[in-house]
Amino acid sequence: MDVDRITSDESEGFFNDFIEDQLNDLVEEIINEGELDRGDASGSDLIIEMNDIEPPTLVYGDGGGGGGGGPGSGEPGDEKGKLKFEVPFERFMELVADKLHLPDLTKEGKGRIKEVSYQFKTFGPVGVILDKKRTFKRALRTSIGTGVYRPEEGRHDVEIRRKDRRYKVPQREEHPKYNAVVFYMGDISYSTFGERLELEKRLLNFVHHWLDFNYGKNNVEHRFFVHDVEAYEVTPEQFYQVSNIGGTRASLVFDLVSNIALNEYNPATTNFYGFYVGDGELFGNDAKEIVEILKERLHPMFNRLALVEIQPSRMSCLNTEVAKAFSSDRVIRTCALKGKNEIIKVIKHMFEARHA
Repeated sequence: MDVDRITSDESEGFFNDFIEDQLNDLVEEIINEGELDRGDASGSDLIIEMNDIEPPTLVYGDGGGGGGGGPGSGEPGDEKGKLKFEVPFERFMELVADKLHLPDLTKEGKGRIKEVSYQFKTFGPVGVILDKKRTFKRALRTSIGTGVYRPEEGRHDVEIRRKDRRYKVPQREEHPKYNAVVFYMGDISYSTFGERLELEKRLLNFVHHWLDFNYGKNNVEHRFFVHDVEAYEVTPEQFYQVSNIGGTRASLVFDLVSNIALNEYNPATTNFYGFYVGDGELFGNDAKEIVEILKERLHPMFNRLALVEIQPSRMSCLNTEVAKAFSSDRVIRTCALKGKNEIIKVIKHMFEARHA
């Protein structure tokens, strides 16, 4: 017996909604655990595995005959029972940004960061431009379901109802207008190791993802600098290697970054971001020299400068001095990160919008 097979967009929609719910739960779990460093810094898509998903049972005829459940038992450790799917990097970051209520960086800095255009790429039940092809397909499916369309009886009527109409809906597209450069500055003196280093990695890796997401990864340059008693540029891999030198002088790395930003980039077409991480334990006039560099050279050029003391001690003084000069500032942010459970709070503080 010939059986008409009709692909149901509604069924596909239910499944997609289910996956979306699962993905939202996963993002919630990632945020709660402070594990925002999923994936690598290249902005590649994420492969998500889900356990304990019971595939639907397909029943034919009057309900007799076997259930067509999917392969695998679904038991833990059973690879066949896992559902794997690819989540686009942009979609994952959208969900995380929405959960964290992070601002749109198009509102930051001087001038528009992105140019906006509209393309007809999505479709909806209301609009101005009717999509005839999609409307007819939905109307045909409805007519088959209601019995209006009966080709075996010579009836080929297709009724187009209001709910069957599909219109082309303009979708907002943003294209980066300006490039961005990000300066990561780290203290690699003797006191930076172990959990401190792990917290730095998690925090800065998310910053890396977030700025790539906003600008497009091909429009962001990421540069890494470290200091002990000297300051110099390093590779990303070297940035997270611990030195055993005991001394530290942080003002040198701020001086180096300010010179590079001023001499190697055009401030009119570049958005500057800077993130300093360290324990904040400085000596002599080091903190005061940093404040002067921030005031005179970095603050006028940068979109955002965040100074994060990682597990600060009683000797940490950097943020105290900076906060005196930049209280509730739009550009300069000071934060303290004591443990993994505070990563979310620090990220929100670093990127929250403030108005002068």
